[in-house]
Amino acid sequence: MKLRAAHVVPLVFACASLVATLAQCGDGKAATPPAGPPPSRPAAPQDPKIEPPPKDALRLLVSGAMSGRLEPCGCASGQLGGLARRMQHIGEMRNYDLLLEGGNLVETHTELDVLKLFTAKTVLFNMEHPYDALGVGSNDLMLPAAEYAAFLGDVPLVATNLQHTVEGWPGKAFVEKDVRGTKVRIASFLLELPKELTGDKPPVSLRAVAEAWQDARAGADANTRFVVMAHGNDAQIRAFVPQLQPAPDLVVGVDQGYIEPTAAPTPVAGVPLVFAGIRGRVLLSLSLWRDATGPRAVGELVPLPGSRTVPGGGGDPNVRTEILRHRDEVKANEVLGRMARQLPTPNGAAYVGNIGCKGCHPTAYAAWEKSKHFHAWETLEKAEKDATRYGWPVTAYPDCVGCHVVGWREQTGFLSHADTPNLAGVGCERCHGPGSDHVMAPEKNKLGLHGGVAASKLCIQCHDFEQSPTFLYGERWPLIEHGREPNQGKK
Repeated sequence: MKLRAAHVVPLVFACASLVATLAQCGDGKAATPPAGPPPSRPAAPQDPKIEPPPKDALRLLVSGAMSGRLEPCGCASGQLGGLARRMQHIGEMRNYDLLLEGGNLVETHTELDVLKLFTAKTVLFNMEHPYDALGVGSNDLMLPAAEYAAFLGDVPLVATNLQHTVEGWPGKAFVEKDVRGTKVRIASFLLELPKELTGDKPPVSLRAVAEAWQDARAGADANTRFVVMAHGNDAQIRAFVPQLQPAPDLVVGVDQGYIEPTAAPTPVAGVPLVFAGIRGRVLLSLSLWRDATGPRAVGELVPLPGSRTVPGGGGDPNVRTEILRHRDEVKANEVLGRMARQLPTPNGAAYVGNIGCKGCHPTAYAAWEKSKHFHAWETLEKAEKDATRYGWPVTAYPDCVGCHVVGWREQTGFLSHADTPNLAGVGCERCHGPGSDHVMAPEKNKLGLHGGVAASKLCIQCHDFEQSPTFLYGERWPLIEHGREPNQGKK
């Protein structure tokens, strides 16, 4: 399964759960990993000739492509991840030498993403267990450059081959740490720029790999360990590794096609290569050392389940407080309303609400009223009132609202429950698109599916591997199945 970050807020915020429950991760059930699809590529088996790591091996905790997931959305029980759980794990283990975050802290470049960036930076670099290095991904570069530079000016931001024109660009060629007498340098390469930043006078450019790599190595002694983070797809990263001469000790690939990390390193040109997962659900713990044949690494997956006993999923209480502050700030600043209606509708028509459909489609309307789509907004309201599950303003948070209403972010779409109650819940137009032209002239303006995508792909815009881990289109379609009226042709 291939997931790619978009450069505008995707429709993943616009389709409600068929299950439409918001069972929080800490609901008392055993926290188990989602039963979604496996990583897009199977991990290579560990080389049986590699001995167990020596006692002085470097211990690294690796993650990347958090994509704005400060905590699990809560759409399904047993969800993994979240900064609060991550920092609690780090505090409990207390044996990591280096904490590395690959980059792509956000998914898009909206006002909400800027607020998420500030919150993630606060947790990762200004609290009890600060990270040692942060890479720069293509999503990060799409944020307002001045704000990005200002927020991250005091963090170990690594951008080995990036040149930026913004004043005060904080990216460094490398970060060096001393670990029990051994120096470790961390570099980070971006292998392709976003197409939006490749015009005649782009604000950012990529240096030649060989040139940037020599700058990252300048002045290092033979005993220095080198860890490289690389943003790109699988093929790009594998082609990139042999260009690093002399070779590094480890390359961490940040390819958003890998849902979970690869625990077993794959040797590429003699260099151990691993891939970080996405959304901070499963981290990668690595032991890194050298033997007579070169660099060696072994890895272990670190899922981040919720607490079985603590309401809300548990996690570091200080981090939970910081995330709650972020949620309250989003509500206080009315971000939901300001982000609404910024995009055009896919067919140019306006939203009319379900009542506009009922007159001609009574059978379909009756099927919708019996479905959980009908109660999608209601589930948000109930979740917000239940302090043991959330305790924060769910109905004002864009990531949650978008999947429980019709047309948010698009012109004439959902604004608020008070202003547009006819678009609360997941109604006809969420799947079939804005219906004003169809209402006026049904035969001339027939509706298909919103955005012209296949039905199964439309559903997984919200029912993805994390939010609906057991979702199978063939099983769920019968729950909302409907057709045309007898006088309107075949189903």
